[in-house]
Amino acid sequence: MRKKLKNYMCADDEKKRAAELMEKYGSMSEDALYAKLMSEVASAKSSGNFSAARLAEDIDRMRPYLTHEQVEKLNHLLRIIGS
Repeated sequence: MRKKLKNYMCADDEKKRAAELMEKYGSMSEDALYAKLMSEVASAKSSGNFSAARLAEDIDRMRPYLTHEQVEKLNHLLRIIGS
């Protein structure tokens, strides 16, 4: 079940951040996004800044807005990244 976003309000800084992320990643293919994510995770792990728990929390906040297929893909990514 997906939540309705009709009356959702967010802070201006959140809107700005979302717009920046769309500008940066919006035109990338799914494969390119996957490669970028894996690169970022590898970098964070090597520098000791990676937190699988934090990533899982962030993804949990997104789940209600995603399709079943998108959730399954994220679950798969979490299994890969968490190992």
